Amino acid sequence: MNLALIHGWGGDSRCWSPLLNEMKNFSGQVVSIDLPGFGARAQDSWPDTETLLAQLEAQLPQDCLLLGWSLGGMLATQLAAVSKKVRGLVTIATNARFVAQRDWPGMEAEMFAEFCRLQRAQPEKNWSRFCGLEARGDAEMRGLLKTLKSWQPLSIPDSWSDALDCLGDLDNREILAGFAVPALHIFGEGDALVPVTAAEQIEHAGGKVKIIASAGHCPHLSRPLEIVTLLREFSESLSHQAAPLKKSSVARAFGRAAASYDAAAHLQRAVCRDLLSRAGEHWSPKRILDLGSGTGYGGELLRKRFPEAEIIALDLAPEMLAYALTHRPVCNGYVAADAEQLPLADKSIDLVFSSFALQWCYRLPQLFAEIRRVMAPGAHALISTLVPGTLYELQDSWATVDSDVHVNRFLPAEEWGEACESNGLEYIASVEQRVLHFDSVKSLMRELKSIGAHNVNRAAGKGLLSREKLRRFTDTYEQKRTGAGLPATYQVLYLQLVQRKGEIAALDTALSG
Repeated sequence: MNLALIHGWGGDSRCWSPLLNEMKNFSGQVVSIDLPGFGARAQDSWPDTETLLAQLEAQLPQDCLLLGWSLGGMLATQLAAVSKKVRGLVTIATNARFVAQRDWPGMEAEMFAEFCRLQRAQPEKNWSRFCGLEARGDAEMRGLLKTLKSWQPLSIPDSWSDALDCLGDLDNREILAGFAVPALHIFGEGDALVPVTAAEQIEHAGGKVKIIASAGHCPHLSRPLEIVTLLREFSESLSHQAAPLKKSSVARAFGRAAASYDAAAHLQRAVCRDLLSRAGEHWSPKRILDLGSGTGYGGELLRKRFPEAEIIALDLAPEMLAYALTHRPVCNGYVAADAEQLPLADKSIDLVFSSFALQWCYRLPQLFAEIRRVMAPGAHALISTLVPGTLYELQDSWATVDSDVHVNRFLPAEEWGEACESNGLEYIASVEQRVLHFDSVKSLMRELKSIGAHNVNRAAGKGLLSREKLRRFTDTYEQKRTGAGLPATYQVLYLQLVQRKGEIAALDTALSG
């Protein structure tokens, strides 16, 4: 998972330094965004809110945890409500509405108006006063105030006043009341700018709230380790969410596609051949697991490459196994099971081979714990799967029609690598882009259905599509047509894993402890 950071009013990306220093082992991409008029963008004017949100959204990495502080948290909340890039939201010292109203606590309207007036009249003096308000109520007030004032800008542009106007106008109360994205809202107990009663209101509306004792408006500066701990716990909770689809739905979809799969699976066969070509010249596995064996195409290739090996075909869909047994009876055993719960003995497999099957697994630590468990000392694994960017043309075209989920969610390459590492598996990873072309949208959708890879998400739209929606979707996709036809992009991740002999005993001891 990646991380995107948006600072608050009067600051810039430097405010995240203490936090990032405590996150040195974070393996994802970190994007720290400066708002217009602040930090590296000091010369930029403050745009209207719609333009600003579009600018910010363009800077977000895919599959990110979005973290915002104060004004940055209010903007992050609006982004999280609409952007498909955001997996989860964390806000720090962020009110749903900064300026108080009768039914919502915040800074008094008269005080905010005076603050805005002073900002235009005496910006440097007003900024210094603001630093004092940020530090007030924090047990580390003196050191915190010193840190804040050390970041004084060379000059304060007029855009800061425009940013204040935006802060006063933003109102996220309705957004938070119906928020669908997992979120955590962190507050300082003694915050002089965002009263702790606002945290209570957000919690009452269903938000997950954490209040940091003896902290003010900047707990990420005065309590960085505590905030990092909360971020890690929240990030782990995102990784352990219920999968966006049911395995039973996946099994049914591929079961129905067993007879039609081979005729349409051109890409799948090419990737399977490419994956097997990565096997070492001198490998001689005694027992092979074809994990997600499908119609048995991979099993045939494995039998030719390793004629003396015992090959076990394992798939989630019994119909796929039945088809393989009838049309390609080359394996020694056929097992219907889930890759995350392998019914195989410990250290019993010399080669795990899995091509285009594991993208339906979302509990990667558990998946690789099972793969590691069944791998014998010195065993290898060859895996191909799909990562974000796959079928983006399809996803972007549907996004112009409705907000339903039309493309299965793929986990980023970083999460696959992290799951390997956490289970003591050394790995080599590479990503390859492959683009197929189709004569029409209808032929693309027919192929996806033929291979069982159509939309089985829990959040998929139900019922028949209207002709108007289908027309709009088709018209949008047609704009992507090239001389070769309508493109469909696949981002293929290849993993080559090895179970090192000398590390197994130590890892087993550590995991069991």
